[in-house]
Amino acid sequence: MKKSRYVPDLISDMAECDANYSRLHRLFPNMHKDDCVEFGVQGTTEDGALVTMKISERCPYTTMLSVTVESETEKSWIKWPSMELRVYHDLCTAEVISFERHRNFRYRYPMPNPDMYQPDEKSQINRFLGELLTFCLHYGFSLDESFS
Repeated sequence: MKKSRYVPDLISDMAECDANYSRLHRLFPNMHKDDCVEFGVQGTTEDGALVTMKISERCPYTTMLSVTVESETEKSWIKWPSMELRVYHDLCTAEVISFERHRNFRYRYPMPNPDMYQPDEKSQINRFLGELLTFCLHYGFSLDESFS
């Protein structure tokens, strides 16, 4: 039996990127003028993490930024990924363009492939960003003591 070829769901993918734009603006509201924002997250465990969003480039309609997460306690079995995002202000959408130094993701990968990507790798990475941003919205807190 021949397996059916993966077909990207562009509507769902764009909806995720649009939602990520909204989430980003809630976490980094002054993206147009500030160069960096940092905040802590404390989930359901004792361990906390520091989230840093740093602008690397600004253009009239596009902003490039990096998102890094560092754990308060380094554990060899947990490594937070780093990623770069492109934020399209005119389209109100944001997508991951680099994930752990991997760039130029395709919408579909053949199976098998030499890099061992999933057929929907790009969709999964943008969904991961959405989950990370949602986690930050729910469990994030300001590191600025004047807000306490």
